[in-house]
Amino acid sequence: MEGEKSMRKCLIVCSIFLFMLAGCVQPKVIDDINIMSAVGYDSHKGDKVKGTIVIPVYKTDKSISNEQFTAIATQSKAINRKAQQKSADPLENGSIEVVLFGKELAEKGVIEIIDTLERDAKIGSHLLVAVSEGKASSILNKRLGNRGTGTYLNTLLRHNMKTRELPRNNLHLFLFSYYSRVKDPFMPYIELEEDDKVNVKGVALFKDDKVVSYLEEEKMFFFKALMENFRNGSYTFRVEDNFVTLFSLTLNRDYKIKNAMTNPEINIKINLEAHIREFSGDKLDPKMIKKIEKRFSKIVEKSCEEMLYDFIEQEIDPVGIGLLAKTQTRKFDYKKWEEAYPKSKVNITSEVYVSETGIVE
Repeated sequence: MEGEKSMRKCLIVCSIFLFMLAGCVQPKVIDDINIMSAVGYDSHKGDKVKGTIVIPVYKTDKSISNEQFTAIATQSKAINRKAQQKSADPLENGSIEVVLFGKELAEKGVIEIIDTLERDAKIGSHLLVAVSEGKASSILNKRLGNRGTGTYLNTLLRHNMKTRELPRNNLHLFLFSYYSRVKDPFMPYIELEEDDKVNVKGVALFKDDKVVSYLEEEKMFFFKALMENFRNGSYTFRVEDNFVTLFSLTLNRDYKIKNAMTNPEINIKINLEAHIREFSGDKLDPKMIKKIEKRFSKIVEKSCEEMLYDFIEQEIDPVGIGLLAKTQTRKFDYKKWEEAYPKSKVNITSEVYVSETGIVE
């Protein structure tokens, strides 16, 4: 009996506690709030920032349109507050899928805005961030896709990261690189084309929180090759008088960094397995396949080496060579690495194996 009484008391206390907790949470009806799906920031007159907020509007015929709110403020924190003054319903930012930075603002610096996003507990660290050619508002003012502009941009970027040549990136990874002393951040670089489609134009490279240069589309494959092991992707090149397209590229790479504190030697080995999708020539025999493998190997070595030397000259490290050097060097010293990095020598070796020739054979 005493055990039953104790159990009842425990259940009553728990019920009261849960009831009190439920009373502290404000219920929110989805029809009574505006859910933000995308936000863009652009440089405005003086030191002001213009924010563009996109709200998906779900219609009775199951189609989706967009509603935009804009606000101008000196600090990004005030943009949301000013936008709230224009909205008939509360603006909720917990479902933002992508944040865009206009090119002019990105070249001035984005950390004040990034810091605001980071400190908001409602915003997830896997939020996608990107730099837009021109103004971010020029993209967000368009009706893109059939599931809303925010979802369209999010899907576009994730698709290019998963199956194409865009390296993985999000708010968390950007912040990791920004706060690291041995790696610099980057963001996808997108543009609005004449047919109102958005194209992944390349990659925006940062020094601290400012964009300092851009990698164009044709260099993205080699950038990703230096950044991460991956599967998929494609590349077209010329062998003698023939054009070849390799696809379903499976890539693995291995780094060895010597003398990191004095005269760094960056040794990278890249192994690729690929299929031939297209071949413009008449005959694809074993001899030609060997030529294709050798030619593409040379292209990978030359392109990756030139890219790394370009980064060294700009004194940026988006690949994270310093991070790798830190893991391979005892008593790693940040200051010595910063002094030694501009003197780095790069050696890239590549092995390419064509495993399938498909129907072209």
